Amino acid sequence: MKIKVNGKELEVSGKRLLIDELREAGCDIPSLCFVPGVEHQPSCMVCMVRDVAVDRMIPSCGTYPAEGMVIDTDSDHVKTLRRTAIELLLSDHHARCGECEGRTVCRLRELSLLMAAKWTRYGPLAPVKTGGRTLVNGRMWFEPARCIRCGLCVYNSKNGFTFQGRGYDMEVVIAEENKGNVDETLVDLCPTGALFVV
Repeated sequence: MKIKVNGKELEVSGKRLLIDELREAGCDIPSLCFVPGVEHQPSCMVCMVRDVAVDRMIPSCGTYPAEGMVIDTDSDHVKTLRRTAIELLLSDHHARCGECEGRTVCRLRELSLLMAAKWTRYGPLAPVKTGGRTLVNGRMWFEPARCIRCGLCVYNSKNGFTFQGRGYDMEVVIAEENKGNVDETLVDLCPTGALFVV
């Protein structure tokens, strides 16, 4: 199968996600909710690309290539929308980079700096949530204030984590009945350091 990417023809199998094909072709596609090889659902929208053929923005981590696609990954329009996605996450984020202990492992912080995102574009920052750290399993802790609800821990923890609430009030919580069975490897999936080991 052939698609066009930034004006060049690209041969793809059609069996791998678009983000995998684009990255292999050398395109720099950022993401917070996608890690190759693990279960996920598109949520952060930072990996958006534009299918020029139908004039539509699509999440590359949730889309498979299709014949006739004409993909734009690096125009100003695409970059602006990715930055907007980051700014929307920042507007509801309860941690502060200067104060957050997880800042050295935070992909959100890294991308916000890289994309020159404005922390207060959508109004004042959300109130800082303090405390609430919970021991999950052995040495692993969860700090909700750092969480962006990407869902990686929910989809890959065998019911150790779950979503609670809906919309703006939705949050990730630990399922108490499975609290001691959560694998520490989830720490490596978390894009903001909300899961950490001490």
